[in-house]
Amino acid sequence: MLGFNLKFILPAVLILLSWLMITRAPVYLPRLDANAPPPPDEDAYVFGFATLTNPVVRFVVLGRHAPAEPAALRGWQRHRRDLRDAPDLVLNGVRFRVTPDEMVRLDRYERTGRRYRRDLMELEDGTMAWVYRLIGEAGLEAVMD
Repeated sequence: MLGFNLKFILPAVLILLSWLMITRAPVYLPRLDANAPPPPDEDAYVFGFATLTNPVVRFVVLGRHAPAEPAALRGWQRHRRDLRDAPDLVLNGVRFRVTPDEMVRLDRYERTGRRYRRDLMELEDGTMAWVYRLIGEAGLEAVMD
């Protein structure tokens, strides 16, 4: 009887501890770079095409569940961790809404101003969204190291 209970209790405890660590433990984010642009004055959309498509990543970085919906960026394709001009293609990803404070957290996560820049781009449906892009070839080399 005790073995049966442990079979279910131990996984439940491990799941609970994992959830508590993810939701309550402080997340290390690098300092905001001096070259990072200021956050927008109001809530804004972000287009994610790589790690930001993952709801767990968004949860850990933003500190909350950030629902996302499918979105597309016409004229671009994903190339490693960046975008490449591709006039005939559509890049699928997700868009989600963030507050100005959450944008700062995303900027810290993406190392905006050092490795990535944040560009305001028009999605296929006409919505404007911030998109993180590598800063030139030096940025690509730094990320690949």
